[in-house]
Amino acid sequence: MTKTQNIKFEISDYNLLFTEVEIGDKVYTALIDFGDFAEFQISTKLIAELGLRTKESDILMSDINGEQYALEKGIIKKLKIGGKIEEDVTFYSANNEIDAVSQEVGTNFQVVVGFGYFKSKDFKLNFVTKNIDFLNSRGSETNFTFPINTNLDHLIGKFSTITNESVDLLFDTGTPISRIDTNLLSATLRDSTVEFLNSSFPTKTLYLESSNETLILNMENSDVSELEPLGVVGIYGVNDMIGKVFVVQSSDNTMQIIRS
Repeated sequence: MTKTQNIKFEISDYNLLFTEVEIGDKVYTALIDFGDFAEFQISTKLIAELGLRTKESDILMSDINGEQYALEKGIIKKLKIGGKIEEDVTFYSANNEIDAVSQEVGTNFQVVVGFGYFKSKDFKLNFVTKNIDFLNSRGSETNFTFPINTNLDHLIGKFSTITNESVDLLFDTGTPISRIDTNLLSATLRDSTVEFLNSSFPTKTLYLESSNETLILNMENSDVSELEPLGVVGIYGVNDMIGKVFVVQSSDNTMQIIRS
C-alpha cells in the first residue's frame, strides 16, 4: 500500500481528534470532524486575526432555537496540513460557534477539518498509530468490510445486524460516544455502559455483522432526529473507533475495519 500525505492527530480527554494546520507563519490547532460537511471551517476570532473577508453563503443552519442563519464563506490563499500545502482554500464559518465549542470540549482550537477534505480521497484512519494516511493503492488487508455512502457530504456506513436488519450510521470523529435512536431502529439492543470523563454512561449494545464477523458498538440512547435528512439511525462515535484501523475507499464506496 503506497502512502502519500500523512496527518498526525491526538485524542483529547473529550474523545475528539486534534491536529495542527499552518496558516502564514503560525500554527493553529484543528479539530478533525467527519460530522462537518465542509473542507475547512474557521473561527470568528481567527478570521479577525487574519483579516479574512467573508460573505454570506447559500448554506443555511439552525440554532438551538430553530432560527435559521446563513454560514459565512471565504477564501484562504494558502494553508498547510499534514505536510501538504493547499491553495485558494474555501472555508466556512458560523458566528462564534468554534469559540463556544472550544470552551465546551476543553481544547482551544481555531480550525475544523471537515469530511469535505477527505470525501474524494482514499485514506487509512489509524487509531493505533494516530495517523491518517492518504493512499495511492489498496493493500491486502481484509476484515470487517461494508459499503459506504458519501453523496450527502458525510461518511455513512451501511451495516447489517446479526438479525439481518439494515442499519445506516453516520461515521463521525466529532462525536465522543456512539449514539443510537431506538425510536428509529427496531432491533433488540442489549444494555451496556461506557466510561467517559471518569463517569459511567448507560448505553445500548448493537451487534453488526459482515463477512461472518461481528462488530460490537456501545451506543448512548439519544434523540438523533436532527440527522433524519441523512437517513441514519445513529452515529458511530470515537469511543468505538479507538483501537481500530479504518481503510476508507471512496473510489469504490467501501470501508474496512481492522481491529488491533
